[in-house]
Amino acid sequence: MIGGDWFFLFSHLNGQPFHHERPYLWFRQFIKKSGFRYIRFHDLRHTSATILINKGIHAQIISERLGHGSITTTMNIYGLALRPADQAATDKFESLLKK
Repeated sequence: MIGGDWFFLFSHLNGQPFHHERPYLWFRQFIKKSGFRYIRFHDLRHTSATILINKGIHAQIISERLGHGSITTTMNIYGLALRPADQAATDKFESLLKK
């Protein structure tokens, strides 16, 4: 098996992993060329989680995708982002009661 027992997200065509800095260097260059505001490569993880929260994805699913050992960790980190989603849920429930 090429690459052994591991499946690397960032790898050469033969399955061998890139040097650990390569994805970061590619991302930094992409940001510069595109004219985007600089964010750390790791911030893509936070961006993904926040977008999923705002799309109404359950926090348990997000927690599992992020690899958190507990949903409590997810809630502690992203609790503030959940407040608008919670308000949206409240508004939807209220609209059901008004019908």
